[in-house]
Amino acid sequence: MKRLVLFLFVAILMVGCATTYYDSEGNPVPKEKMEQLRTAAVKAHLAEHRYRVFVDRMYPMRGPAVYLQNDWGLEVSGDSVGLFLPYFGRVYQIPYGRGGGLTFVEPLTSYKEEPMKDGCRIFMTTRNDFESYQIVLEVFNNATVSLVVNPSEKETISFSGVMELNDVFTPKGQKASKRHQTTFMKL
Repeated sequence: MKRLVLFLFVAILMVGCATTYYDSEGNPVPKEKMEQLRTAAVKAHLAEHRYRVFVDRMYPMRGPAVYLQNDWGLEVSGDSVGLFLPYFGRVYQIPYGRGGGLTFVEPLTSYKEEPMKDGCRIFMTTRNDFESYQIVLEVFNNATVSLVVNPSEKETISFSGVMELNDVFTPKGQKASKRHQTTFMKL
């Protein structure tokens, strides 16, 4: 009897964990179609140089990985980059009255993309009043990302997370149509 109850509990749990995607009109979307739409959205955001990445794990050079609970990340919009990231690690030189994390919005001094298997690797550089930054962002077709930030006055630090795809995306030169405004909900 205990085995039967345990089996039923596990079966109900597995059915409850099944992921079903629905479009904005409430129609179910097959998994394969969802993967195609996700890949297309990632590529469109990268082509427009307009995307936002939220990180959920930080990997300092010294010490264990740290799970992040707040909204930390990176945003690229045209020719500028915004970082709102925490920082743990060795700092070589701190400007007077300044400390904390990696938080700024600055113009990009360089931006280069190169293809890789199942995604794209992006090399960015920027500079603020205090130091320069080399940023390497690996974006995969499933919208997961790996981010490495190398500040000139601090140790390198890495992050992992996801690209935000919940927004309405309209390619340049087109009016927003119903076809481009489909948003997806996960239940």
